[in-house]
Amino acid sequence: MSNSKKVKPRGRYHHGNAKEALLASARGLLESEGAAGLSLRQATERAGLSRQAPYNHFADKEALLAELVRDAFEQLCNAVTAASGRAGDPLAHAAAAYIQFAQISPALFRLMFSRELVDLSKFPEAKAAARRAFHSLSAIVAGFAPPDRVADLSLAAWSVVHGYATLCIEAKVESHDRLAERSRLFAQLIRSEAAARRE
Repeated sequence: MSNSKKVKPRGRYHHGNAKEALLASARGLLESEGAAGLSLRQATERAGLSRQAPYNHFADKEALLAELVRDAFEQLCNAVTAASGRAGDPLAHAAAAYIQFAQISPALFRLMFSRELVDLSKFPEAKAAARRAFHSLSAIVAGFAPPDRVADLSLAAWSVVHGYATLCIEAKVESHDRLAERSRLFAQLIRSEAAARRE
C-alpha cells in the first residue's frame, strides 16, 4: 500500500485568478442580460466559483459593476490614444475608435455612463479612469486649438461623438459602414470651430 497522501480534488472555485474569472463572466452576462439583469450569483455560477468567492473581491453588485466600468474606461483611453497616433487626422481616428468601442460592447458602453447603477463618487479608481479617458481626447484637441479653448472644444467633441455613438446603439440611426465618414465630419466641425476667429 502506498504511503503517498491522496490529493483531494480541487473544487471548481479554485481558480488561479478568481477575480478575473468573475469579471470575465460578468462581461459576458452584461452583454446578454444587461446590467439590470446581471447578478453576482449568475456571474459566480457562470465562472464556476463558490458562492462566497465574489465577496472576497467585491462588496456587492455595484462594486463589481464599478470594476467593469474602470476597466472599460481604461480600454477606451488606450483605444483613443492608440488611434490618435495613426497617420492622418488624429481627432477623426479617435472619434472612430470611440464609436467603434460603443458598437462592439453596447451594454458596457451604457453602463459606463449610467449613474443609476454605478455611482462613480464611491469608486475613485473608476472615476480616475473616466478622467483619463477624457484627457486622452483633450490632449488631441490641445494639439490644434488655442489653449483657452481646449476645454470647451474637448467637451464639444466628446458630446458630438458620444451622442452619435449613443444614437447608433439606441436608435440605429445609421449603419456601421459610415463610421469613418462620420468621424471625419465630426473632426472637421471641431477643427473649423477651433480655427474660427473670436469676436
